[in-house]
Amino acid sequence: MNNPVDRKSEETTSSRVYGVVLLFVVLFIIYGSLFPFEFHERSYPGGPLSYLLSTWREWDNRGDLLANILLYLPFGFFTMSVLPQRFSGALRFLFATIAGVAFSSAIEITQFHDLGRVTSMGDVYANGIGASCGATARIFVGTSLRWPLVGELAANPSAALLLTMFFAYRLYPYVPVIDLHKYWHAVRPMLMALSLPSGEFSRYLVTWLFVAAIVHVLYGSRRFQLLFPLLCSAEFLGRVLIIGNTLKLDDLLSAAGAWLLWIVLLRRLPGRFGILAFVFATMVTMERLEPFRFEALPRAFGWIPFASFMHGSTGVDIQAFCQKFYEYGGVIWLLNRAGVRLIVSTVLTATLLFATSFAERWVPGRSAEITDAIMALVLGSVFAALPEGERS
Repeated sequence: MNNPVDRKSEETTSSRVYGVVLLFVVLFIIYGSLFPFEFHERSYPGGPLSYLLSTWREWDNRGDLLANILLYLPFGFFTMSVLPQRFSGALRFLFATIAGVAFSSAIEITQFHDLGRVTSMGDVYANGIGASCGATARIFVGTSLRWPLVGELAANPSAALLLTMFFAYRLYPYVPVIDLHKYWHAVRPMLMALSLPSGEFSRYLVTWLFVAAIVHVLYGSRRFQLLFPLLCSAEFLGRVLIIGNTLKLDDLLSAAGAWLLWIVLLRRLPGRFGILAFVFATMVTMERLEPFRFEALPRAFGWIPFASFMHGSTGVDIQAFCQKFYEYGGVIWLLNRAGVRLIVSTVLTATLLFATSFAERWVPGRSAEITDAIMALVLGSVFAALPEGERS
């Protein structure tokens, strides 16, 4: 039987960790919403609040809507986490949602005087949805759900989060269409282009092996044999149905190869996670330094975090964020599964990303900045704060 004093001490420690992560989330939202902090005098009858309320009919476009929902997801999640467990789940959910709306409204009012920013209730709506979705996710995480295939996701939130971000990257912009011509155009590249570029096939293979490792951890060896092909089939079907996406033959073959390689070899190999961590980190490094053409004179290194996200297209930023999340988080997660302590895994990943970012100063067309290393540190902190069932 667990000692009540030990349990209370553990809950207090967890609450403090959640509080620290929530503070970083709040600071990140303030930074991302008000950068570059250039304020100017602006007047409107009734003030900024009156202007904000006057936009109550406005909604964000699809890209901004998704970005604002994603921005406040962690806010709702960790706000729920820091609230005392003696309060009911419904009350904590309500508080987290209201807090998200209030915080977003305060940011929008501040943006009224921020040069280059737009004050809109559409952002408040999207941020409120994001906070409520994050709070909902926190209700399910760590609970003993009996729903088929869902309980394992709730008990292993870091693996579930990486898997979600992988599909979020692959299936953007998430808009299905009913058009037979579109379906044909999505499948035609796979049927017409029968060549298999070795570099592309290798990247797909390593990526699907990473997904295979997650599915194996979540559901075990027996269910993996059926669930992994079903998961791949669902992803490929989604790419056919969603506007702007196409299928590639090397993508399909690499998924089949990953399934076969995991069943025949890797699932029985004692050091499989360490080997996969090394291969996955190598793939990330090669992606960052391609095409391996270096200029004679280096560019300046960007010390402003997330500067490239601030000036890029919303759709491109969403895809880039999801890709970086599952790749950098994947290196951390694989190292941790291989037996490396989480803090060491995080520092090693951040060091690798900083080194490759610095090397990008000589690579044309790359944004050499501190963003990726900081993102790895943030991901490691998030993984540390998640109530991971697999660690116990």
